Amino acid sequence: MTLAGLGLSAAILLAVFAQLGGIDPSHFKAAPANPWFWLCFALVYAVGPMMEWLILRRLWQLRADALPALFRKQVANEIVFGYSGDAQFYLWARRHQPLQGSVFGTLRDVAVLSALAGNLATLVMMVLNAPLLYRVAGGTLLNSFAASVAVIILSSLVILVLRRAAALLTLSRRDLLITFGLHGLRILLSLVLTALLWKLLLPGLPAMILVAVATLRMMVHRLPLVPARDALLAPLVLSLLGSGSGLAAATMLVAALTLVTHVVVGGLTAAASFLPARRAAR
Repeated sequence: MTLAGLGLSAAILLAVFAQLGGIDPSHFKAAPANPWFWLCFALVYAVGPMMEWLILRRLWQLRADALPALFRKQVANEIVFGYSGDAQFYLWARRHQPLQGSVFGTLRDVAVLSALAGNLATLVMMVLNAPLLYRVAGGTLLNSFAASVAVIILSSLVILVLRRAAALLTLSRRDLLITFGLHGLRILLSLVLTALLWKLLLPGLPAMILVAVATLRMMVHRLPLVPARDALLAPLVLSLLGSGSGLAAATMLVAALTLVTHVVVGGLTAAASFLPARRAAR
């Protein structure tokens, strides 16, 4: 198990080095000096690991020293391949934390509820904002993209229902409801913070464009096994909304900043995982 964890850490480091060549310094010329933008960007980046820590803190009494592992999990899922971070965190949790209940069962339940909350939220955003999306974009590309994402979401929901998720999941009904609610709060916070980030970056951005970009971003993030999904948003925005508003350049800036942050966080936390650590007493 230790060798498997170190192997996944090595994979993260290799992915970090591979991503270094894809960073274009020219994207950072448009970076604003406004400190509120940087604070908002940090919050957008950290909201996922922090909310997951709160969920596992409630279920396991997880200690604060689990936060680096959760940030490393986010990086691995984004720049290595989907769920590699979940595997990494599972191995880390088995070695370092005094845990209650089934480690695999709890992490599986949390991941399933996260996917369910994300899929439902994306589906709701797609339905509610469909008229807006087709008013500001439309065309064959949007039709194809929306149909692809809808098929992915609906198929995952159907599979979950057919496998009788209630019998599959191991947490109590109360824990399932609270965990699902916290995932919903994470999604809401992420939407609000992302909207604020775009508003700080482009103060003149109309509200309808902001909502359209938020919906497109959620749709992109439902694509499975796609690394660095924020980088996919820029060409999609350019194709659908054009370049007149400066939105495509701003999207590339946010994607580049996110990639740099992944590189720094992934490199530091993966390197730290090779240091000897004391196993927590049970």
